[in-house]
Amino acid sequence: MKEFKKFILAVFIIILILLVFLESYILKIFFEVLFRPHDDRGNIELAIEEGMPINKIANILEENKVIKNAWLFKYYVKYMKKGTEIKSGKYIFDINSSYAVVLDKLIQGPPQPETFTLVIPEGFTLEQIANRVEEISTISKRNFICEAIPEEFNYNFLEDAESLEGFLFPKTYTFLKETSAHNLIDTLLKQFETETKDLDFSLAKQNDINIKDIITIASLIEREVYIAEERGLVSAVIYNRLEIDMPLAIDATLRYALSKWDDKLTISDLDTDSPYNTRIYKGLPPTAICNPGIKSIKAALEPADVDYLYFVVDDPDSHSHFFTNSETEFFNFLNSLER
Repeated sequence: MKEFKKFILAVFIIILILLVFLESYILKIFFEVLFRPHDDRGNIELAIEEGMPINKIANILEENKVIKNAWLFKYYVKYMKKGTEIKSGKYIFDINSSYAVVLDKLIQGPPQPETFTLVIPEGFTLEQIANRVEEISTISKRNFICEAIPEEFNYNFLEDAESLEGFLFPKTYTFLKETSAHNLIDTLLKQFETETKDLDFSLAKQNDINIKDIITIASLIEREVYIAEERGLVSAVIYNRLEIDMPLAIDATLRYALSKWDDKLTISDLDTDSPYNTRIYKGLPPTAICNPGIKSIKAALEPADVDYLYFVVDDPDSHSHFFTNSETEFFNFLNSLER
């Protein structure tokens, strides 16, 4: 008799276990299949906000026909014990999705937006930036350059600017794939504003020049100087020459006009009639010749207290310079280099 009772109890326990598993299976089918409608098609973008309760999420999904019944979806999430794993963000759901598919998507989180990284080295020109943007994004060089117009952007530092050259701050940026040329350029200009907001531009007023001129001087320093300690010295040479109305004679300005940065300038090049030819025309060139980094901008605001008027490269490897205030000493040094 005892053996029979044990057998009956074992059978009862087995039946009970089977019923539990059967209930789970039935519930799975119930939620994932029986309550998945089959009429409408398409997809929709929905935003799930941070901390949004499951009740509201379910209602949004039902209202937009992603699921058929919000109450059943809430019960399904509770049954699966996944409510705390739902992530906020923007999702694209298929209309008439199964509860399992919707919940899996909410747990995985929204798809990460496609981005691209734009690296702008110090000393890059607007055209070089445009070329790089075209290489890594859907923005064409032409589109970028056409958008790069000072009048299209509302920044005080662009008040006297004829070009955005010099104001596209060099840095590493990350943009969404769909970013427009206008928004990309605006980000670079905002960065310039951020980087320079604490600088003292009073030197500009003292020398009867504006912010555009300071940035132009900074761009000359950026293209001429390789050794950090020489930035202030080159800055001093520029200011000293401007003060006595002496041509700057900086070949980087002509290289900018000719887009000839690497090859040696010919005699014909040096005779080019261009406002960027600072051997011929006195004063600063019409615009900056590149986009300088913050150190060159600071050097343009803080020239060294020296009377130098001349400088020339004395070591091609390190690109260091020889400085002097004597024309005779300058030409003697040039002659020594040619020997």
